Amino acid sequence: MRRHPMEPGKLVAGLVVLGVAAVYGLDAAGERHVRSLVPLIVLVCGLCAAGVVSTLTYAARRKRARSTDGSAP
Repeated sequence: MRRHPMEPGKLVAGLVVLGVAAVYGLDAAGERHVRSLVPLIVLVCGLCAAGVVSTLTYAARRKRARSTDGSAP
């Protein structure tokens, strides 16, 4: 299997979605009572955070690529 680059934004998005799914699962099982708006707000904020992480990762990789390309003779 070929190696693929680490994508932290997708990791953050996946963890947020799993967390929201767990909260909905606990609510459905009767373990916790959660207002329906709270997980949706957490989901939106988490996906925005994933977008920020993806943007920062892209910028860091682009900067690293430019610095290694410019130093070659």
